[in-house]
Amino acid sequence: MSAIPLRLVIPAYNEGRNLEALVTRLSASLAALGRPWRAFVVDDGSRDDTAAVLARLAGRFPLTPLSHGVNRGIAQVFLTGLRAAVAGADDDDAVAIIEGDGTSDPAVLPAMLEALVPPCGVVIASRHVPGGAYRRFPLHRVVMSLAANALLRWICPVPGARDYSIFYRVYRAGPLKKALAADGDAFTSVGGFACNAEMLIRLRPWMGTVREVPFVYDYGVKKGRSSMRLIENLRSYVRLFRIHKEVERRSV
Repeated sequence: MSAIPLRLVIPAYNEGRNLEALVTRLSASLAALGRPWRAFVVDDGSRDDTAAVLARLAGRFPLTPLSHGVNRGIAQVFLTGLRAAVAGADDDDAVAIIEGDGTSDPAVLPAMLEALVPPCGVVIASRHVPGGAYRRFPLHRVVMSLAANALLRWICPVPGARDYSIFYRVYRAGPLKKALAADGDAFTSVGGFACNAEMLIRLRPWMGTVREVPFVYDYGVKKGRSSMRLIENLRSYVRLFRIHKEVERRSV
């Protein structure tokens, strides 16, 4: 596999105590591959020491801190980070989204990058294929995730995708650039964490095939409370069904 550049988007909201361990693990995993990389870390109005930690880490690692100043939500974080990541990227460059809380294990990245070859446009770190699993998850979160993914596979099918709701993915830059140019700010219009699924749906006309590699999501790695809001995300998932129909009509 050729060492094409890797660009990473890392959402960070009050992740000051998680970022150094994550970036250190990330650097070690990618150094073993000999792959050039840069991470675009979006500080979404954190109220802890995230900004100071990022400033310090940027002196040791290839990081580009991006700041919202005030909290704007994960949908805007994705837009900010992805637009920065694809700027100047070649179409076959890899763009990964990983969580800032350390739950996106960098050890899975080599398998994801190996799978990202045309015609594949997206590789998902999946809990829903053999070898994938939920570990140390609160029961209500597991039930909610299983139900949401089952419903999305039924109503908004994307061939090859089983885990719609996870952050951890690697994209080819070319399809991302086309989707961002076509949809603009609407690329993540539903808001909330449901925009993970929305991005898959909006990429369908350009992304080719979807592949998944097994991923064990260890919730126990997370330090601090989740920022997910249940009611907001339920409303966002309802809006996805309309978007799916719009994309289907546009693709005909």
